[in-house]
Amino acid sequence: MVKIVQISDSHLGYRTRRGVTNKWAIQNYSKPYEQEIYDLFLKVMTDISLIKNLDFVVHCGDMFHHPSKYSSYPPPEPARRAFKEGLDIFFNNTSNQIPFIYVEGNHGIFRGYEYTPFESHIQVERYSNLHYYKQRDLLTAIKNNEPLKLDFPAKKVRFYLFPYFEFQDYEVYEAAYDNWVENQHPIGNEGNTNIAVAHGSAGDYTLHRKISSNDFDYDYVALGHEHGLKKLSKNHYYSGSLLPMNFKEINEKQGYLIIDIDKKAKIVNIEEISTSKLLKRTFEIIPIHPSPQHTSADLEALISKELNRFISDDGFDPKTAARLKFNFMGEVTIEKNWQINDMMSRIRRDCFSQPDKFNILQIIWKIIDISESFEDDISPGIIQDYILEHPDEEFKTFVSEKLTEDQSHFNVDKLSQLGMRALKNALKDMEKEKEV
Repeated sequence: MVKIVQISDSHLGYRTRRGVTNKWAIQNYSKPYEQEIYDLFLKVMTDISLIKNLDFVVHCGDMFHHPSKYSSYPPPEPARRAFKEGLDIFFNNTSNQIPFIYVEGNHGIFRGYEYTPFESHIQVERYSNLHYYKQRDLLTAIKNNEPLKLDFPAKKVRFYLFPYFEFQDYEVYEAAYDNWVENQHPIGNEGNTNIAVAHGSAGDYTLHRKISSNDFDYDYVALGHEHGLKKLSKNHYYSGSLLPMNFKEINEKQGYLIIDIDKKAKIVNIEEISTSKLLKRTFEIIPIHPSPQHTSADLEALISKELNRFISDDGFDPKTAARLKFNFMGEVTIEKNWQINDMMSRIRRDCFSQPDKFNILQIIWKIIDISESFEDDISPGIIQDYILEHPDEEFKTFVSEKLTEDQSHFNVDKLSQLGMRALKNALKDMEKEKEV
């Protein structure tokens, strides 16, 4: 029997960005939601360190929110302190006897420098049972045509590691990764419990099909990158983040998993530990249904009625202040759209200027009409509105015409496929960045 705890996507250092009041949880140290993530991370590290008969902890990536593809900033000092304190709690309570295994995600590496906050800000030599694997380790394994694995012979357990890698970005990467991934196929006659640990998703093409399928017959596959706790298939699980990061995630489960693997009996028992239920603040999407008959005063009355629920005698409390998103869904003319934006900007300023009255951390909004879609009070230009009805065909025609004009000799189909893939990935990145 092997007992494992799986956690992922801690995103230490994450701060809500849009529509947030400029208040601190700890003055000049950490913001409210940021501090809530630190506090919960330390509670989880304490709780898992006290689990009896625990053999391993695996963290499936994105320990920190910064740095990332879109940010070269290091993790803020409170994030580094929380991480170090969490490690100290875990290894002290377990007498440094339980391995803590980490694979790097898409957040947490200084791109271009190829080192992580584990190396730049943490004295890893203090933690002899901390095992972390980054993208550079993966590239070295591919170059040498060797598996990327971690063996524990005494327990007859082998981990196969898959740090985050956008292997489909370039054709040469994709071919090399396809060839190498066969090295991660467990050898069946060695009697090991074989566990894969990966950061990626089939949704954005960062999880190889052989990892997400049952082709390799791993005893268990621990996954990170998607923030909802869920079963992918058979014995493939995302443990999710510890708290929802944004409004897209509030209807998902967050937490961590305790996994018991009995290889002889071929039984995998999964216990889901919910952490999102520990969220102390209201995190709510509020629907408002405007119609052509509604005046601005009518809409403001509806909004005020909702905001009145968050009036408190004690005023702003960083631990419980609400995060609110208003969804305006209905028949919204262009004129009404601008009226709503102006009104919501004013209402938000009024709420945030009265911290002795409103216990509100964040107010954002989205306006949804049949033909238009605007979010918050930002520019309404959305690239999707300008994509043609049949983008693949139209893009191929465009490429063909340009090659004819330039008298270039390239494979039109291949160029069209690569171009459309780049556009679709860019749109996904834009949507992801806009929300977090």
